[in-house]
Amino acid sequence: MTTSEQMKSNCDTMITGIVAELHTAGAPIEMILDRILTFAAAQACTIDGSPKTAKNFRIIANKIEGGLFHKVTGEGQRH
Repeated sequence: MTTSEQMKSNCDTMITGIVAELHTAGAPIEMILDRILTFAAAQACTIDGSPKTAKNFRIIANKIEGGLFHKVTGEGQRH
């Protein structure tokens, strides 16, 4: 695993742990997601500007609608 892949894995592990702690402390998952997405959007705007950030969020939204997470959600599967 490259250093970049390891750092990404470390970030994922830490975020998962923090979300679990916040949820255990009583924060609803919906609120946690709202706060994480708001933080991410604000940070991206300060780095890339609002127009580029909005464009990137639209790209991500299109990927989600196209089935990016269907393996996780079970959507799009034939029964």
